[in-house]
Amino acid sequence: MGSGNLNATEYQKFLDQVQYSKNGVARYEWIFGEGYLSTGGLETTKEIVPELELKSGQKLLDMGSGLGGHDFYMVEKYNVYIDAVDLSQNMMDVAMDYYNKKPHLKDRINFRLCDVTKAEFPNNYYDAIYSRDALLHIKDKKQLFENFMKWLKPGGRIVFTDYLRGNRQPQSEEFLEYVKQRDYTLWTKDEYEQMLKQVGFVNLKIQECKDKFVQSLERELKKLRDGKQEFLSKFSQKDYDDLEQGWTAKIKRAENNDQSWLMAVAFKPK
Repeated sequence: MGSGNLNATEYQKFLDQVQYSKNGVARYEWIFGEGYLSTGGLETTKEIVPELELKSGQKLLDMGSGLGGHDFYMVEKYNVYIDAVDLSQNMMDVAMDYYNKKPHLKDRINFRLCDVTKAEFPNNYYDAIYSRDALLHIKDKKQLFENFMKWLKPGGRIVFTDYLRGNRQPQSEEFLEYVKQRDYTLWTKDEYEQMLKQVGFVNLKIQECKDKFVQSLERELKKLRDGKQEFLSKFSQKDYDDLEQGWTAKIKRAENNDQSWLMAVAFKPK
């Protein structure tokens, strides 16, 4: 992942010191579930992974692999090989800790700390490319998807989720400040659809899943509130307040059509 204003080293520092500090990663993982840092954790993963139609022995690229939960799930269930890339050292450290405790997965997952916007992968190599709530960190999405097109085998597919910019006009000051503070680049559903077609992807299935997004957020918020004492045994009151306020704000932004969530499937022509 990368930012247009910072080089990869600077952006990695930004991620690891701001949103994905070690403590930040740990408290996110507490609310999303072990191994997960994306909307809905394992529950949404079980719903979205079937869109990949994985078969034993296939090769997959996971862009923005986070703590590795998706990868462990896919390898154990489908017996695939995964190149899992992320730019956050703090997340990669957690993923490798988990991986090293799973000797039965040895040589199935290649975790790689890198900036995917500058990485090189073989052309016509992957059966599928998967990404969960990571494209929001990418400034030049079109260039990235052009690379995806090169790296996929003919007939290969991409399956991804991402935060969306909603269709509220004008967008609220709170939302604009949130995006600026996180250095996100959020697109609308239509912008994703146009870009995928422009790059040459076919058989698009682009779904705005705002209701699913809100349901996941509400479930996670309930987990936080119900488990407050357990949470506070591991983290501070400020950590609790930050998460509660953050999740409440995301729900409000979704209800106000500032922010939404996308699930997309698209194919490289055969």
